[in-house]
This record gives sequence, C-alpha cells and structure tokens, in this order.
Amino acid sequence: MYPIQHRKYRDGIDNLLVLLIGGIPIAMPTVLSVTMAIGSHRLSPQGAITKRMTAIEEMTGMDVLCSDKTGTLTLNKLSVDKNLIEVFAKNVEKDYVILLAARASRTENQDAIDAAIVGMLADPKEARAGVREIHFFPFNPVDKRTALTYIDSDGNWHRSSKGAPEQILNLCNCKEDVRKKAHSVIDKFAERGLRSLGVARQV
Repeated sequence: MYPIQHRKYRDGIDNLLVLLIGGIPIAMPTVLSVTMAIGSHRLSPQGAITKRMTAIEEMTGMDVLCSDKTGTLTLNKLSVDKNLIEVFAKNVEKDYVILLAARASRTENQDAIDAAIVGMLADPKEARAGVREIHFFPFNPVDKRTALTYIDSDGNWHRSSKGAPEQILNLCNCKEDVRKKAHSVIDKFAERGLRSLGVARQV
C-alpha cells in the first residue's frame, strides 16, 4: 500500500482487518455449502446418496453406526412379509394375525411399524371396523408393546397386543415346547437380519 498510495502500513492493516471481519461471516454459508457439495460428490462413486447436506457434517463426528437392517437405511420403508408369519395357536389364519396386529396399532400418528402393519389390510379402516375401542395402551421402552382393549359386535371383550416377542410370550400361557419353537423362529429371522414381532390376543 505504501509504494502506491504512500499510506502508513497501520492504516492498511486496519482496512484489511475490517475486510476480514466483514467478509468472512458473509462468505461462510457459501463456502460451507460448496465444501459439503464437494464431499457429496466424492461420496457418490462409493454408492452413497446424500439426501441432506448437513448429514455429511454430522457423519464426520461419528465413530460407530449401528443399524437394525430393517430397510430403514436402504429403502426408508418397513414391510411385513405375510409368507414368514408363524402361527402357534390352532385354527388361526395368518390374515387374522395381521388383523389383530393392526388392531393393536395406532390408526393415526402412526410410527413406521404401525403404518406397515395397517398397510397390510385391504382397507385401513378394517383395523377398527365392527369394534368399540375401550382403551389403547401405547408403546413404552419398559413394556415394549402396544395393546388395544375393545368390545366386538357381540358384546364380548377382547385385548389385542403386539410388541417385542419376549414380552408377548411372557403374557401368554404357553407350553415350553411352544416357547422353544418361537425362540427358534426368532433366532432364524435374526440371522437373516429380519425383525420379529409378537402378536397375541386375550379373550
């Protein structure tokens, strides 16, 4: 600055500091966006699709990623395979098991599991059709299940429950061989990365 304008170095430093203080905050969003876009581009050859740019920044602070392998990371969608449903009670069809699970699900403000189960019905309204809801027991981390107490069209009381298989088994008066068979099925599904869900009814 001095050779051109013959101004003191102190004045030049002051002007430089003003430019830095004023310019950096304005440019930061643009610089960060470009940086994350470059990071997203570098991840794409590895098969990673970035849907949210801020996820790149969050991933940098991650040491271990745990996944339950239920499709939430790959498809962002849960599904129920009717062919894999195991029925341990006599004279009970798979469709009725799905209906019981749907009755123990929320029909509004659903989570992913409830939405997948109710979506198995031909009409979601079937989950509450012909019954009068008395009490819905919501999911909590302790009980790990949901339940619906209802009265059918004949005036009979019922309770339908679904949740963690171990919790559902504890509610049932099952023989030991049935429990062993259930645990065997659960372990077999777990080896394939599938999540098991228990369904029971009380009459």
